[in-house]
Amino acid sequence: MSGTRPLAEVDELSRGTPGDLLEQAPERLRALTAEDAAARAPAWHWLDTHLCHQGAVHPAAVPVVPFLLGLLTDGPTPEPQRLLGFLCGLVEMESEDGGWLPDGLDPERHTRLPVARAVHTALSDGIGAVLPRLADDDPATAGAAAELLAWFPNRAAEILPRLRPFCERARPGPERSTAFIALGLLAGASGDRSDIARLEAVLAAGAGVDRWAAGVALARITAPDIPPAVVETLIAELARIALDPEPYETVRGSRFHRGDVGALITATLRRLPPSREDGALTVVARLLRDGELTPETAAELASGLVVDALGDLDTVPAGELTPWRRAALGALPTAGAAWESGELGPWLTSAYGLPATPDALRDRLRQAP
Repeated sequence: MSGTRPLAEVDELSRGTPGDLLEQAPERLRALTAEDAAARAPAWHWLDTHLCHQGAVHPAAVPVVPFLLGLLTDGPTPEPQRLLGFLCGLVEMESEDGGWLPDGLDPERHTRLPVARAVHTALSDGIGAVLPRLADDDPATAGAAAELLAWFPNRAAEILPRLRPFCERARPGPERSTAFIALGLLAGASGDRSDIARLEAVLAAGAGVDRWAAGVALARITAPDIPPAVVETLIAELARIALDPEPYETVRGSRFHRGDVGALITATLRRLPPSREDGALTVVARLLRDGELTPETAAELASGLVVDALGDLDTVPAGELTPWRRAALGALPTAGAAWESGELGPWLTSAYGLPATPDALRDRLRQAP
């Protein structure tokens, strides 16, 4: 298979300089096929500590990748899910922001990072070894394959027909969420809009633990003309997280962003186009004016949404007010109950240097371009 190497040829890796990292590769890669988990453990330790460690990928990973891909096809492969996860980790570490929600890799940046470019190319060439795993009987293995494949929009035409059946058969939960997001990333990057109706049906169902994932996918596919229902779904999910984060902390939402649902939604809303700013502001304002919220709870919700929008900014320069940030802040002056708690204003000032009263905040936002 193109892009893969059989284990029978692995001794070629050790023909380099004596003492080089690759001298150990044949023994370690063969050990990955051992039936005994204890026998495989040193091989996994070698991969994790030598080829992919502390945020860096060693150049030796490049010639090893085709053999790892070969294990997926030639087997036996006792831990395919772990192997797929390791391969995904190679790409994540070489992405611009630490990965977790891929848009493919920036060719200009890759010009400066030859290892990243080589790893991505090696994996892209061997995609054919990963595709069958989307039909794996183990949902977790299929989900790991979907996560890895999402990094290769250049191969979307081959991946999407194999990914769609997994979206259909996966049960609601983290693996289906992963499949939906991968679908959105690949279809959005390639301009394929044939999945819009399928995802809108999930959104319209009105319930389900992965409606938010369908919303993330639709946002990628339909941008910049994101449907209002998508914006509302994503913001409402953020509000639920702000008010009751514990369920989201104990159950992984998907494989992307290490299962952090809030981070995935926030990353999506930060790409909100200007044409959807007013709609987002209306949704936030309505949530904050919910008559069932106490002043303290309303302030908690307001601060949670502001944190999602502003992130780790120390102050809020006018130039940093993206549409989502403007929407989250612009809804605050009308959130009467949140101000009644007496906590929101001082917090806005201490956390972001923003005015501590509704009128002053409104004036500040009017001055921003």
